[in-house]
Amino acid sequence: MTTAKTNFKIAGVLLIFISLITNCIISYRDYPKIPPIPALEKTYDKNFVYALPTFPQLNLGGREALKDFFENKTQFKKTVEGNEVPKSGYLVNVKVNYRSPSKEAMVFLAISTLTATLLPAWSNQDGYDVEYILYKDGNKVGTYEYHIFRNHAQWLPLAFVSFFNFETATEKEVFERVSLQFFEDAKIHFP
Repeated sequence: MTTAKTNFKIAGVLLIFISLITNCIISYRDYPKIPPIPALEKTYDKNFVYALPTFPQLNLGGREALKDFFENKTQFKKTVEGNEVPKSGYLVNVKVNYRSPSKEAMVFLAISTLTATLLPAWSNQDGYDVEYILYKDGNKVGTYEYHIFRNHAQWLPLAFVSFFNFETATEKEVFERVSLQFFEDAKIHFP
């Protein structure tokens, strides 16, 4: 009898855990899902240094996406992570600030979580403010700002449509695309 009760409790805890992680839908405004960004041909000989932040909140792949993009998907032959502005070459200092959900959304998210998502909650104001500060040959040449808005909803019935998350861009994909947009916007400074 004791084994049956223990197994029942374990099954109940697993069921609650699975329902908590599968009844949430996250999407990023203005970033539909697209194929992965391919690496560009390495044609630039100048040094390229990039400085990455520690993410202010839970990192869902953004920092790794920035590192991978700068190391593997730019046109620079030599890239290195660091903080020193090179006398010859480029430095991109990336700053990431987390934008919290509104106070009202935080209250609803907390209540929803405490009730095992029996009550719905949503937010469409949180996300990130990303700033790329570009230095060329020791001089600051520009600052580029981008705003990433994330939509988040959680509610037990959403477990039935959680497959929708596979159709939306991930945080990693969004940060890659923002980096690609930065290179497009700053292309006048590159050789």
